[in-house]
Amino acid sequence: MKEFIFNLIDLFIPGVCVTCRKPLVKGENCLCLVCQSKLPRTRSGRTGNEAENRVFGKFDFEHGAAFCYYRKGGEFAELIKKAKYEDRDWINKYLATLFAAELSSVGWPFDIDVIMPMPIHIFRLFIRGYNQTLPIAEALGKAWHLPVDKSSLSKSKYTRSQVHLNGNERLAALDGTFSLRHPERFAGKHVLLTDDVLTTGTTIAASVQPLLSAGARISFLTLGLSD
Repeated sequence: MKEFIFNLIDLFIPGVCVTCRKPLVKGENCLCLVCQSKLPRTRSGRTGNEAENRVFGKFDFEHGAAFCYYRKGGEFAELIKKAKYEDRDWINKYLATLFAAELSSVGWPFDIDVIMPMPIHIFRLFIRGYNQTLPIAEALGKAWHLPVDKSSLSKSKYTRSQVHLNGNERLAALDGTFSLRHPERFAGKHVLLTDDVLTTGTTIAASVQPLLSAGARISFLTLGLSD
């Protein structure tokens, strides 16, 4: 009952910190400054960071980074879950805005032409009502004045949750899952793909294959880097 009441507060009183539920003061948004300071940031936007190492050898990319460490049961993980499963995707927009500011100090967005959110299948979109990765792309696009393409890359094959699968199992499940409309438009373009959590890197690797086949250059950003 207590958790239910807290969730109602989170949903309908935007002046409360999503994590500690204390009232926000002027200049704070979504998280109070104390909770914001506790975010488990990777602080690794430069080349050779942990996110890049996670996907190295899976596909060709130019740059990649993750904002925070995603540890099961941790407060950051709870934020990501709220955004994904509780229709609070504005949390992802807020986190991505923080991430954009951090990355701007180390050279991002480089020469990126367009940002794409990780697509979800139309059935999952219908059930959930939203794609939780779109606010990430939109926040980055707004911060860096870059266009967001939310329709060219699509997930044409429905797959069940990949959470409990290992890398090889994920790869098999995702074979032929993603497709690209008008691939000729992306030849030579630098595309930034955004997602909420990077686990094995298999999903990103599968999703960018149509773009790579079209001759695009790829970079990626995720909010979380799973243990």
